[in-house]
Formats: sequence, C-alpha cells, structure tokens
Amino acid sequence: MRNFALAQTIGSGILLLYTIVLWGLPVAPALAVFDAVTEQFLVDDKVVNYVIYGLTIGLCFMVYILSLLFMSGMTQRIIHVRIPEGEDKIVDKLESWTTIRWAVCAHLHRCTHPVLVHTIPSPICNAYYRLAGAKIGKGVQINSINLNDPSVITVEDKVVVGGRSVINGHLVEKGQIVLARVHLKKGCLIGAGTTIQPGVTVGEGAVIATNGLVGKWKKIPAGEVWAGLPVKQIKKSSERNDA
Repeated sequence: MRNFALAQTIGSGILLLYTIVLWGLPVAPALAVFDAVTEQFLVDDKVVNYVIYGLTIGLCFMVYILSLLFMSGMTQRIIHVRIPEGEDKIVDKLESWTTIRWAVCAHLHRCTHPVLVHTIPSPICNAYYRLAGAKIGKGVQINSINLNDPSVITVEDKVVVGGRSVINGHLVEKGQIVLARVHLKKGCLIGAGTTIQPGVTVGEGAVIATNGLVGKWKKIPAGEVWAGLPVKQIKKSSERNDA
C-alpha cells in the first residue's frame, strides 16, 4: 500500500474524533432517560428526591453501557476484515488496508473495556460479541473482556471462557498481518487466565487448565485436558470420576 504512513497518521486522527463520538453520543439517550424519570417522579421531599436521583443515575449508566456496546459492535460489524468462506485465515502485508481495518476494530473493542467488564458473564456480553462478528452458541458463559478479533471467533454451545482469558485471532510476523479463525467447540472449558492464539481449535468437551498457553494453529483433541506454558496433554479424558 502506497503512503501507508500518511494514511495511518490521518486515520489515527479520524479515529480519535470517532472515539469522541463513540464515548459521547451514548450520553444522549442516558440524559433523555434522566430528564424523563426526574420530571415524572420528583416530589417535594428532599430525601425521597435523593433516592430518585440515585436510582435514575444508575439506570442512566446502564443505558449508557448498552448504547456504547451497540455503537461499538455495529461499527466493528461494518468494517471488520472478513475471511472468505471455506478458508481458515487471511494473510496480507503489514502496510495494508487489512491492517488499518483490523487496528480500528481493535481500538473500538478496547474502548468498550471500561463498560464491558460490568456485563460479564451475561447475555449482554454475548450479544455485544455477536454484534461485533463472533459466532456464539447457546448457554455460553464468557467471563473475559479479551475476546479480541471477535469476527474470527466461533464459540459453540455450552462453552465456558474463564476470567482474564485472552483469545487472539491475529498475529504479526515476517512483515505480514495474519487473521486466523479460532474455534471453541461444544462444551469445552477455557480456564481462567488462559491465552489462545490464532488458528486454534479446542475440541468438544476439552479442558484447557488455568493460565494455559495454547500456541498458534494448535488442535486440541475432543475430551482431553491440557495444561502448561505451552499446553501439553495431562489427561486423555476430562470426565470426572465421582467417588
């Protein structure tokens, strides 16, 4: 890509301006809710009004959270880099529009962190990740704000992702950016603090123990337990034998 440095500089300025919009515009519906509630319910009793103000501010904060997550998720959905159907990855020069689009989405996702943390685990968190492009099944429990590159992540039914886990769908090497699918299959468990790198598949019912590191392109067989830095198989079956 020609003039990448110039495009990066101009784009950074535009992105900062959009960040103002992203963080600021959701205040509008929150203020509208504040006005509507206080106009309707304020009374002559100061103590009662303090209670109403407090509850209304809490409600407005939740409206702000939902609005911010919606705006960020929708923007990412529009501009994220799409891996063609039937392919597992996309590779492009580091100085490319692919990198710029990826970087914008990464920035927008980081902008949600201060509020996203208050929604985990919940259907709100799952809805945000779906809106941003992730494929998420039923009964999924996501306890992390670090499902990076959601557009390349597939999480099947009944998967649990532990707190502080990091799932990356990108890497940079040899002057190239690589975006690769990450697939967490039905019923698998990703322990707290685990790091999963691009191209990883975790098989159905498999367990990645706490603080594990699953290196790029690794395929974890169904039903097994893996642990360590990097992870290695420690049990052939994740089934518990109750006494």
